[in-house]
Amino acid sequence: MAKPIDYDALLKDFINDFFPDFIAFVNPVLFEAIDWSQGYEFLEQELINAMRGKFKIRGKRKQTDKLVKVHLKIGGEHHVFVHGEFQHKPEPGFSYRMYNYRALIGLRYNIENITAIAVFTGAPPPQEERSYQNSTFETTLEYKFKAVVAIELDEQDLINASDNPFAIAMLAAQYAFRSRNDPKLRLQLKVQLFNLVRSKQRLYIDKVIKLLIFVRDFVDLPKDLENEFQQTQFSLAFPNEEKMIISEGTKDFALGLYEHIFGYNPIQALKEERQKAEEERQKVEEERQKAIEEERQRINTTILNLHQLAKMPAREIATIVVMDLEYVEKLIAESQNSVHNS
Repeated sequence: MAKPIDYDALLKDFINDFFPDFIAFVNPVLFEAIDWSQGYEFLEQELINAMRGKFKIRGKRKQTDKLVKVHLKIGGEHHVFVHGEFQHKPEPGFSYRMYNYRALIGLRYNIENITAIAVFTGAPPPQEERSYQNSTFETTLEYKFKAVVAIELDEQDLINASDNPFAIAMLAAQYAFRSRNDPKLRLQLKVQLFNLVRSKQRLYIDKVIKLLIFVRDFVDLPKDLENEFQQTQFSLAFPNEEKMIISEGTKDFALGLYEHIFGYNPIQALKEERQKAEEERQKVEEERQKAIEEERQRINTTILNLHQLAKMPAREIATIVVMDLEYVEKLIAESQNSVHNS
């Protein structure tokens, strides 16, 4: 069985690679306000700390968000929160989660100015999930964020704007959703996307390769059609041949020619890119696990201090630290056994 595509993670990696292009597309005013000469910083650990243990959806934590710190031309820092959402069917309560994300980040790090952007690469959300509103007994709360819905963007407008890589990413998402039940149409649209990317002479070659990789992975095909797609793409390099037998020698020659022209081997570059992405994912996961363990140790210390020093009963401690009573009782018992055995 083929491994399911993690579309949200693909979008997250894309934003890593094309963050300025992403901002230029979704918020031109913010793009002009940012002093790009000062760079920007992805705050992975800060986001992990703020979200730790929150919003477990269908058995998995959402780990595909981005928090980015930028510097403004007028001075001062600004933060951008990006949430990617791919669902075959819209998830209920999305706008409430977005509000909570904003509240958690702002309160934990005392950040007031945050631009929030939600990118929907799958099914479009209902209108009521594109902002959060709550009114109760004359107290009203309203939270609005930028919602980019790939399937609702005009296809020709995206093609016209395709000098910006994010426009191509939205085309890929749009085509993938449109052809979700038609593999033959998906193959046709994937070829169109590759041709469009190859036509982008204004883009540096490293951006072109990253775009091709994104399109290849996001617009996934059944194995037989993927083989057909790769065969077609390779043969485009030799348009005068009626039919080419792609031997290992031919592949080696093509790769050697590519390396001579562009200065590096694209297969090796792809391997290194994937290895780097995997190392970054592992690092983030290790940091997340470390933060969870540190938090667990702090909670355990608090529980034992409340029991041993303040002489509080387990049930009251469980209420204070918001933990299961069974967990608190077990921890206290283990601590007492350890003291008796020493």
